[in-house]
Amino acid sequence: MAMLTCTSEEIAMKQGTKTPGLVHFVTQDYSGITRGRGFPQQRLEGYLRKGVCWTPANLGINMFGSIVENEWGAQGDILMMPDPATKVFVDNGTAVTPLHYYHCDFLNLDGSPWDACPRNFLKRQIQTLAAMGIKVIAAFEHEFMLTDIANPAPPFSLEASRTEEFLCSEIVDALQQAGVDPEMCLPEYAQRQFEVTCSPVEALQAADRAINVREVVREICRQNGRKVSFSPMVTGNSGTNGVHVHVSLWSTAGEPLTYDPTRPGQLSEVASQFTTGMLEHMAALTALTAPGVVSYQRLRPNSWSAAYACIGQQNREASLRIAPLSNVNADAAAKQANIEFRAADALSSPYLVLGALLAAGIDGIQRSMVMPELVAVNPCLIPKDEHSRHGLKALPGSLGDALKELENDAYLKAAMGTSLLSCYRAVKQSEIHEASEKDDFAIRDMYSAVY
Repeated sequence: MAMLTCTSEEIAMKQGTKTPGLVHFVTQDYSGITRGRGFPQQRLEGYLRKGVCWTPANLGINMFGSIVENEWGAQGDILMMPDPATKVFVDNGTAVTPLHYYHCDFLNLDGSPWDACPRNFLKRQIQTLAAMGIKVIAAFEHEFMLTDIANPAPPFSLEASRTEEFLCSEIVDALQQAGVDPEMCLPEYAQRQFEVTCSPVEALQAADRAINVREVVREICRQNGRKVSFSPMVTGNSGTNGVHVHVSLWSTAGEPLTYDPTRPGQLSEVASQFTTGMLEHMAALTALTAPGVVSYQRLRPNSWSAAYACIGQQNREASLRIAPLSNVNADAAAKQANIEFRAADALSSPYLVLGALLAAGIDGIQRSMVMPELVAVNPCLIPKDEHSRHGLKALPGSLGDALKELENDAYLKAAMGTSLLSCYRAVKQSEIHEASEKDDFAIRDMYSAVY
């Protein structure tokens, strides 16, 4: 077991000057909600070794708090096994006890990986890439809205930043304590909207960090009596909240593999194949990356999100955007080069999102897929008779359509596995049923109340 280190705040607790609060073992489930178990500090050492029990059917809890029909029912037990490297400890000096948790894998009672574990789904794709000599470096960008701002300042303005300076400073400090390494916390285009970006890291850590961003922002807002929503559409606010996922390919020895200035989009052959794999499976991917009924109010044309499956260079209407390079130096460019996936939001599980993107990219590499012509304009402007040479297809218009695309994608279904897929599908069908008689605004309210 890795040696545990204590922060100054933890030392103060041991000396009796601060209430320690509970430690939590957490997971993020198929609904994109962080769930787990809390316990006294003194039990941490033992639980780090042996884990704690979890009920398989709990992965079938939907956003409304009900367990959907699933294959496990009332039977069986699994282990939540913490990853000691994922420790989060945030104490901003208030009377509130520190936020203290560890991310967990689900294991069978014999210690083997549980096949429906979201984190293990991502780890399987990482292992497949490692066998190919490749690793993925990734970063998630999160947009959210402070819904209680009465008089929003102009977008991107210094006024908007300074008005929320205290809150944003607390958020950044807490994220730094959580080991997230935030790069920016800035006002965005939409009213009341802010964005947090983080430095890129290896894929599993990037997914853990994405969860940390959401939970730390929510924690700091709770402590300050503020209201925040990560939902892709919020009533009364213009614009949309998205999650942009940046990925780049590196050799397992640490050499950048994404950049080639001689090729279309300056993408290397392997990066082109990987990106084309994501394009090939894009329609099915949206069932995992845009997993709410409300998500499809965001994925509409001319919204700077993504309404079409296509690859573009510096094109914010493209679902796959080849990110710009800020330095002409070849070595620097090679390390900067990355692909941005834009058709995601924070209703999703980062483990399922990144796991699915990697699985699709692996298929592209293994089948040596050829990248189509890049889209240099708004996809809406491209005539239908030119769609095929761009690989251009409209994304699903609803969650129901996206689930049908996933059902028809044999490769992604196999990558997910039967148990994960069937329970995930049931969770999402329950959302569709609940929203079936609601209008767009009621649907927005339904999601923003939870997310």
